Amino acid sequence: MSMTFDVPDYLFISLKEEEKLLHMKWLRNVVSEEYRAGIKVVKEIILHHKVELWLIDSRLIDSILFADQQWIKREIAPLIKLSNLQRIARVLTDDIFNYISFENMIEEVKEEHDISLDLAQFSSLEAAFDWLRMD
Repeated sequence: MSMTFDVPDYLFISLKEEEKLLHMKWLRNVVSEEYRAGIKVVKEIILHHKVELWLIDSRLIDSILFADQQWIKREIAPLIKLSNLQRIARVLTDDIFNYISFENMIEEVKEEHDISLDLAQFSSLEAAFDWLRMD
């Protein structure tokens, strides 16, 4: 069964409770304030519903601003450490800067907060879902 949530109009969120899988999709490019508001909504869902698998569809947003990356490391990462999150799959365009930037941010978060989770980035939704569901 999938649950949907009341979220801002630039964000789609669906939770497959039986799989503990959260699917998040940015529906358009967002400014910093919108990005942070969207991430806060997702964080609450991850913590409240004990999400283990998180799929982020980022194909419609530009790279994450440095200030927002620092905010994630400072405000969100400590809370993610308390979560059940095990894997994050991100779908994005073939922008190599965007890919490397996100990869570096996650690695820093994992090191600074002693978080162990798997991250992979994909160009297709299907590949991301397949990877998340692997045993």
